[in-house]
Amino acid sequence: MMRITSLLALMFLLAACGDNDDTMHGYAEGKFVMLAPETTGRLVTMRATEGAHVDAGIMLFQLDDSTERAALESVRSSAAAAASRFDDAAAGGREPEVAAARELLSQARAAQVRAQADRERAQTLFQSGTVARARLDEAAAAADAADARVAELRQRLTLTALPARENQLKALDAEAKAVQAQAIVADDNLRRRYVTAPAAGRVERVIRRPGDLAGPDKPAVRFLPDGQVVAIVFIPQPRLTQTPVGTRLAVRCDGCPADARAEITSIAEDSEFTPPIIYSDNERAKLVFRAEAKFLGFAPPPGTPIALEAVR
Repeated sequence: MMRITSLLALMFLLAACGDNDDTMHGYAEGKFVMLAPETTGRLVTMRATEGAHVDAGIMLFQLDDSTERAALESVRSSAAAAASRFDDAAAGGREPEVAAARELLSQARAAQVRAQADRERAQTLFQSGTVARARLDEAAAAADAADARVAELRQRLTLTALPARENQLKALDAEAKAVQAQAIVADDNLRRRYVTAPAAGRVERVIRRPGDLAGPDKPAVRFLPDGQVVAIVFIPQPRLTQTPVGTRLAVRCDGCPADARAEITSIAEDSEFTPPIIYSDNERAKLVFRAEAKFLGFAPPPGTPIALEAVR
């Protein structure tokens, strides 16, 4: 409806301008951005208000994020656990564990001393014929077992006090880094449920409301960044060489200040017949070149019909 109204206004403006050969015609066009979330979901919050001007980074709308938030919490817990396992392995045995291993070794050494004494006593008694050979063999076996037990507990104490082996530490470090990467992905997935203003600008239209589905192919807001209104100018073919890129134009429209200006930034390579929306009876068969110009300062609202003349 806005488009139709603007075009009708343009036709009236042309009629008012008459047949001045120096006048070119066109309209203001907004380079709108359709804001849509990168993932599909149910819209739960819409903070954008039609016509409101917002700063860059302001949150405009939000999708339901319960699943993504739960996934992030889960992976953060896994990351913390993986980091703790690596730290424990790298630090070696804790002091209570080392103390317990040391106590067992001390008990084994005491038992070793007793077993050695029993073996020596049994050897003396066997040589004197007091005990049988079986008693000596039994005492010798007990002493050998005590020696083996001491050796075992000494090795265990050494391993308890040392950090984990290099390959084990590498595996734990890789596990921790993998879970941290998963946490980054989960955090990014959560961030994608929120859409913010890409630049300072105006909310032109709110397309979807809370409860609607939004996604990459279902934008929720039509947004016009500041400075993204340009002038579309139709240059008659005979005047093309006199109106190159860089030509400054005086702009006339309803509501435009007297000193409104624009500068041509690009011109189409191919000509076209005057669009029906702007021709009058004596212009309908004219060939024109579609050009784009940037406003120098004041810019009228998108859809505003404008008349332009080269500044001499």
